[in-house]
Amino acid sequence: MPQTQTGAVRDSQTEELLAVERRFDLALLSADVAALEGILAEGFFLNDFMGGVVVRAELLNYLGEGKLKFQRLEPHELSVECYGDSGLVTGWTDMKVELQEAASELKSRFLHLFTRNGGSWKMAAAQGTVIPELD
Repeated sequence: MPQTQTGAVRDSQTEELLAVERRFDLALLSADVAALEGILAEGFFLNDFMGGVVVRAELLNYLGEGKLKFQRLEPHELSVECYGDSGLVTGWTDMKVELQEAASELKSRFLHLFTRNGGSWKMAAAQGTVIPELD
C-alpha cells in the first residue's frame, strides 16, 4: 500500500523527497550542473511536454551551455507517495523558461519518480505536461 503525504503530518521519507525536490528546483534555477549530477540517476530521462525524450546528458548539456535557462520555477500542490525504496512527487509549476533564446511562461503538471539506492534518493524519471490557459 502506498504511503501518501500531503498534509501537515509528514514522515522522514516524505521530508527527504521534498528536500531533494527543492534542491532539484534550485539547481535548475541556478543552472547548477554539479548539483544536478548528484540528484539525477545515471539512467534519468524526461518525457517533455512536446512529446520528446530528454536524457540526463542532454539536460545537463543544455543547462551547462546556457541553452536552457529557468528564470522562474514556482512549485504548487506538491504530493508525495512512497513505495518502499521508490517515491513519486507530483504537483504543478508556474515557470518562466528560455530555450535557445526563446522565452516562455507556462504552467506544467509534473510527475517525478525517485529511487533510493544506498540511502540516497535519485530522480530516475520525470514527466511534464503543459496546463493550457483557459479563457
